[in-house]
Amino acid sequence: MRQAAALSSSHPLWSVGAPGLGPEQFGGSWPTGEATPRIAFEVGADDPAEVWPAFHPGPWDAQGGWRGHRLEIDFAVPEPAPGSPADGADPTAGGWLLQLFLFASHGPCPDLAIELDGRHRGGFRPRIVRESRAEVWGQSPINGHALVEVPLPAAWLPPGRHRLSVTTTLPGALDGDGPPAEERRRHREQYGNWFGSGFTWDCLRLLPAGPPPEAPTAHLRATPFYRTLDGVSCELFDLTVELAPGRPAPRRALVRVGDHRAELDLSTVPLAASRELGQLTIRFPVPEPAPDGDRSTPVAAEVRLDGGPATAAEVFPARKWTLHLVPHVHLDIGFTDYQAKVIELHNRNLDRALAAGARDPEFAYSVDGAMVVAEYLASRDAGRAERVLAALREGRMAVNAFHSLFLSGLASLEESYRAATVAARLRAEHGVPVRHANLTDVPSYSAALPGVLAELGLDGFVGIMNHARGGNADSDLPHLDSPFLWEGVDGTRVLTHFADSYSQLRFMAADPQTLDGGAQAFDRYVARYERDDYLPTDLALIGTHADNEDLADGDHGFVARWNAVYDWPRLVVSTLPDYLDAVRPLADRLPVHRGDGGSYWEDGAGTAATLTAEHRLTQALLPAAEALTALLARGGFGLSPRTWTLDGAWDDALYGCEHTFTWSHANAHPEAHQVHDQLDWKRSRVHRAHRTALDEIRRALSQLGDLVTTPGPALLVANPGSTPVSGDVVVELPADTVVFDGADRPLPAEVLTVHTGGLRRLRIPVPEVPAFGWRVLPLGGGEAEVGPGGAESSREAEPAAARPFTEPPAPPERLETPRWSVEFDQESGLVRQLVHRESGRALLDPAAPWRLGQLLHVADGPEELTRGDGSGPFAGHHPHDGDAGAHDGDADAHEGEAYAPIPTAAGRTTLHDRLPPAPPPALSVTPATTRAVGVRRTHDGHRLRWAGSAPHIPTMDVELLLRDEDDRVEVTVTLEKEAVLSKESVYVAFPFAAERPTVHYDRQQGWIDPAVDHTPGACHEWLTTQYGVTVTEGGPEGAGVVWSSADAPLFTVGDIVRGTWPTRFAPANGTVLSWVMNNYWPTNTPPSQAGSLTLRYAFAPVARFAPATAGAFGRRLRHGLLASEVTRLDRHEHGAGPLPATGTLLDLPTPPHVQASVAAARTGEGLLVRLQNLTEDEQEVTLPHPDLTTAPGARALRCTADERPVAELPLAPDGTFGVTLRGYGVVSVLLVTG
Repeated sequence: MRQAAALSSSHPLWSVGAPGLGPEQFGGSWPTGEATPRIAFEVGADDPAEVWPAFHPGPWDAQGGWRGHRLEIDFAVPEPAPGSPADGADPTAGGWLLQLFLFASHGPCPDLAIELDGRHRGGFRPRIVRESRAEVWGQSPINGHALVEVPLPAAWLPPGRHRLSVTTTLPGALDGDGPPAEERRRHREQYGNWFGSGFTWDCLRLLPAGPPPEAPTAHLRATPFYRTLDGVSCELFDLTVELAPGRPAPRRALVRVGDHRAELDLSTVPLAASRELGQLTIRFPVPEPAPDGDRSTPVAAEVRLDGGPATAAEVFPARKWTLHLVPHVHLDIGFTDYQAKVIELHNRNLDRALAAGARDPEFAYSVDGAMVVAEYLASRDAGRAERVLAALREGRMAVNAFHSLFLSGLASLEESYRAATVAARLRAEHGVPVRHANLTDVPSYSAALPGVLAELGLDGFVGIMNHARGGNADSDLPHLDSPFLWEGVDGTRVLTHFADSYSQLRFMAADPQTLDGGAQAFDRYVARYERDDYLPTDLALIGTHADNEDLADGDHGFVARWNAVYDWPRLVVSTLPDYLDAVRPLADRLPVHRGDGGSYWEDGAGTAATLTAEHRLTQALLPAAEALTALLARGGFGLSPRTWTLDGAWDDALYGCEHTFTWSHANAHPEAHQVHDQLDWKRSRVHRAHRTALDEIRRALSQLGDLVTTPGPALLVANPGSTPVSGDVVVELPADTVVFDGADRPLPAEVLTVHTGGLRRLRIPVPEVPAFGWRVLPLGGGEAEVGPGGAESSREAEPAAARPFTEPPAPPERLETPRWSVEFDQESGLVRQLVHRESGRALLDPAAPWRLGQLLHVADGPEELTRGDGSGPFAGHHPHDGDAGAHDGDADAHEGEAYAPIPTAAGRTTLHDRLPPAPPPALSVTPATTRAVGVRRTHDGHRLRWAGSAPHIPTMDVELLLRDEDDRVEVTVTLEKEAVLSKESVYVAFPFAAERPTVHYDRQQGWIDPAVDHTPGACHEWLTTQYGVTVTEGGPEGAGVVWSSADAPLFTVGDIVRGTWPTRFAPANGTVLSWVMNNYWPTNTPPSQAGSLTLRYAFAPVARFAPATAGAFGRRLRHGLLASEVTRLDRHEHGAGPLPATGTLLDLPTPPHVQASVAAARTGEGLLVRLQNLTEDEQEVTLPHPDLTTAPGARALRCTADERPVAELPLAPDGTFGVTLRGYGVVSVLLVTG
């Protein structure tokens, strides 16, 4: 706020706020209880941060009392400064310009009544502009900004005191009266103004200007509204007359549109005679100008005001739109309340939907996740269950193919398929049609999704986005092109609609809805699509309700009231597949989109790092459990896989990537019980999935151990993958145990840890294990323990020695190994440079500010701003384990002061979101303080270790393993984290050398170059990986590195996250930063986290970007060999068994770069085989049917991912069958024996 000293200044006389700084400048609140709520503000005396409300409600706002709200601004115009150009000049020669910078942030935007000194008044309709999302925040598809300019004659503002008032009104009104009483339905207090109507202030200012216009002007516009009047279909037109301030308002207008002429009485506009400024708008019918449907040809028109000269114009009749209103309640599993309550609420909503359908046969409902129907069937009697199933079969309800709403970049490929298992059961067991998939709330999607959906047999997808903390200036573009065909990385295409939000009816038309409010909202909505390049006349209007809300709490009669007044736009109640069906006939003419949306909201994985790490491990273990149990069951030993247990584990694992982490108020009330309980519920499901995977693997290995040939106690190593593998296993064995290969040669081992009593944790190299196979490694030693107090003698050999680290007296400068020349940083002791000796390439950037494996703690601002002053209820208390808490049943353990983390007093920055405007964060980066523990020579290389600490990380270790015979470099970081509420992040640095880095990261299928393959609006600041990332110099053909992270999927390139929300990916260097932890989210993520965490990484030099080998590199880190002891307690009789000491459970030789996974078929007897092409080139694959020799009637069936047969694959005379694999494609095959 500022006051100018001279009238001649080019600066504003005064300004309340500054353009572009947004609502953070304001902080007042509206009074309640007044007929017209009023706030008085004196320029120069009052502070807008204390007096001026940021949000200005209008008469459509139920929370505001269905009435206009009035601001009265008192200000003074000073005498001209002596000697200024204005001194002695005619005060009426110039003028003033009042500017109102507004953001149309809530529903239909009200009109404004502006009055000066109680004498000069007029009405203004803000012109809402939304050219892109560059200046837009909020979830409504019609949000935008407006600049209302009010020219004022100088004579109206002589020196002295003046009063300006701004009142929100209904269209065309000058008072603050609200809509008719019959439209003022129940107000939903829980949402406040969230689904209201009004605007948000940015700035109000008064500037010197030239004289105002001296004559009125007219503008004619065709609206999208059609009505039948006296049997004639008419389009409604708006005539807007801009008044000349201080001049009489015109009284009539003669309008010609094509052959139609109309004389309009402008005096019928409310208080027309008293208006001296602003606009007069009158809506009138015109017989449909383009009854033949040709709306691309302009219609000639003209307007005359009070018999004056004609103003010629061309108007384009609007097309006749159908708006598909999709009743829908968003499914957050948690967020608003405890998960059990939320699930039961959605169960009840199915009953509410049936009741609504009984009242209105046109009603339809879309269920946001298939798990809702499954939970309903499990908790209701047969009669009620059948009513819901009948509604689903008849199409009155539609169900999402996906179990729940997951972050697509965090889900594995198999999880993405298993997410459709519940819907597949509904289809198979109850005849429920499943015709679409949707992901709601999350604002970005993996480019693998079209391929996933196609393999599931689905050709319709709806992405219902929420761009809060998930968008940039380009994020509108996919919405404006929807619907389109989305082409995945494998070339498959799926009909797709990207919605700008859910709850769209409420966000646009406010809640409760009124007819005039709806008209204002729908006018703005369809205008965005009234373009020559937009084909459909059907638009989706998705969502009548919000998150986890009672469906009965809604106005189900709005559609009928609307259609009783308007012919077009016509509202129809639809399901999501109904809308897709309406636009599907245009599919071959729709635009084709390719690309990936990046990883918005997937930064949530870093807010619960230990949960994420357990989920990542579970993703690797569950496919292994599927393979082992399925293959053992088909071996003729009378075994059967526990498929129901595994299905439950897949459902549980999905909660690890479901988009809700904890309570919506977690950061406002971090010590609340619900914060910890909701997170514990999520963690317990992931943990249960992990335990189930381990249990089933151990059960299967025990079964296999009873079948294989063993000479005595042995280590059984299994390979559940489709490629022969040699590698390490880590096991715990008694002190004197030796592991032998199959030729009685002792295997070397590295002693990782020696526990109490001599029990040792060993890393053992295992010779090649066949695909889908096993290898028996005999155990021997002086005292191999077999149980409580028991021992046995075995082969004679010396166990591996525990070798200590050789601590250097001072940090060494260099280390030479067979493959690497290592240079150390003298300050941190960490690795400064790695030179690959064979190629001579230096992999690291010595000029980078961080060293290899260095842990970085990033704080948002100085400690005193981010952690409070050390006083208050949290002072002196130790932080709780906010990320590694107890599981179900121990929730009360979170209660009490002892579990309160250190609080934060940090203000809002751009780390929270791109908009509303906020300052950038004041980030401080603190590298961990480290010291060299030493180097240890292992049987296969060198292990280097450092220890250290960082802020809120009291202990940490970094280990580096450099092998003699392998270029792979392994980095392991272990840390202990304290919980703090201050905004913070933790990274691990990998400063790879690249001056012009080209980055590729993998998705479930294929690879993404974010600089090329990201869609408009995608997330460029952070990314997530499944298995690998490559950084190459100057393009994909340049040399570089492949990098993999087993436990933490988030990463950045070039810099830490700074809240810049860029519109393109352009890293300044090749540094990869594993983004391990953060608490940047303002809502439903853990406000702090603590506990123990182990992070496993690997990288290696590459000559160029090679997707198949890069993917295999990452799979090697995440999917290892499995080991289990076979003791005398397991088998009393060792020796020959039905199976040899080394062998395979499935002879299915796959060609290079084709990955196969197997599982027991859920639809009957048989084996489900998935074949994935890891290259971008199409491959013809020929495989033998493994059962043909034992089952002459064996068949191979091409099926969908959820096991619906598509076609029988013919068997050649040699018993083989063939499939075609698209580049990066997946094919599912059922192998059956009859």
